[in-house]
Amino acid sequence: MAGLTRRNFVGASGALAATSLTGLASVAQAEALELKRLPLPPPIGRPERVARIARTQALMQRNNIAAVLVESGPSLDYFTGIQWWRSERLTGVVIPASGQPIIVTPFFEKPSIAEQLGIDAEIRTWNEDQEPLKLVADFLAENRASRGRIGMEESNRFFLVDRLRSQMPLAQMVSANPAVRAVRMHKTAAELSLMQAASDITIAAFRHAWPRVREGMTKDDIDAIIG
Repeated sequence: MAGLTRRNFVGASGALAATSLTGLASVAQAEALELKRLPLPPPIGRPERVARIARTQALMQRNNIAAVLVESGPSLDYFTGIQWWRSERLTGVVIPASGQPIIVTPFFEKPSIAEQLGIDAEIRTWNEDQEPLKLVADFLAENRASRGRIGMEESNRFFLVDRLRSQMPLAQMVSANPAVRAVRMHKTAAELSLMQAASDITIAAFRHAWPRVREGMTKDDIDAIIG
């Protein structure tokens, strides 16, 4: 395992974006002698994501779900490595019950999406005068899923369900939880190692900050100690 540096900390902890990663990494570095350079496990890579998709597809088949649509958000990152913001323009992954997923994204975003993509998947793009949900419907038709049960990841916005339903009136839109949530709630050894490392770094930050906290300090003062 590599020693703690800002670069490998950020690479290993993408799922912890809500935390002050740079600040915590700096604290751990400053306390290196005391903490003997906290080791970090490797980041989530392609084999782990491929295994996630395989487990999800097995559950989809068991629950009669023909395909799953996941838009930008934590689950998109979980399956593909793509960290993307939500907007009115769809970027997401379509996972069929068997076979290779596809990524759907605006044409001008393709280079950025390809750079982040951590699995083997075709990237299908749409232009501003096109309906992105038609790309999804066309792919599902290719996979003989036009009349099947299409799973929606639980945080998908309603307009995706509504517009896909208009493209596929004979399909049934259902919750993807029996496949997606069922996989995500069971942590692998790789995930547990990263979670433990994040916990260790957080505790190191607290150990560094607590003796330096004084009465009257503001939140910004304490942030400065950590960061």
